[in-house]
Amino acid sequence: MLTVLDRHTVGQFLRARGVEAWGVAANDPRLPGAPALPRGLSILMRIDPAVIRGMKHGPTEDYREEYLRLNDSLDDATAALVGLLLDHGHDAATVPATGSEHDGFFPHKTAATAAGLGWIGKTALFVSPEFGPAVRLATVFTDLELPVGEPVTEGRCGACTDCVDACPAGCGRDVVWHAGMPRDELFDASACRHHMTRYVELQQQICGICIAACPLSRRD
Repeated sequence: MLTVLDRHTVGQFLRARGVEAWGVAANDPRLPGAPALPRGLSILMRIDPAVIRGMKHGPTEDYREEYLRLNDSLDDATAALVGLLLDHGHDAATVPATGSEHDGFFPHKTAATAAGLGWIGKTALFVSPEFGPAVRLATVFTDLELPVGEPVTEGRCGACTDCVDACPAGCGRDVVWHAGMPRDELFDASACRHHMTRYVELQQQICGICIAACPLSRRD
């Protein structure tokens, strides 16, 4: 067992479990649906770029399998982190990845932007500067004192409209996100849900075309 828990050792622990990026958000005021613990650790894993390249026209079986694999990997990593924190006498609770077997309502992208890991793009997806929207997120809350990141409060997509232009349902509104913005000002969720009825057999929440369209997603 690690003898000291600090940002360095927590980072080593997470990287050993396949976490590509992570950050710490202050949970004050409390994030929607979050437990009453002062720190939220936002944890990110990247979707395989080869899977993304196959999604220009919609979700694939490879995407479904990758989605499930990453959910399981995130759940394993967050459960291990919670166990580590508890072993060191800290309180901790995990919020599983959206769409995983143990999913409850929590906006993981809100924790990720509050931790400084990225912003919300023009089709309402979380966007990492390293990996674009081709990521999956989970969150662990704890009372371990860790330095928090600088929250990102405004979109950084600039003039790029690739995701908006690629969306077959016209969901994006080409509006720059800012923290606290109602989703309806940014994105037509009902049009997205209607479009997804085409892919009910794959049981996906989004078709992934906007993910594949983002230039940041296509980086190897």
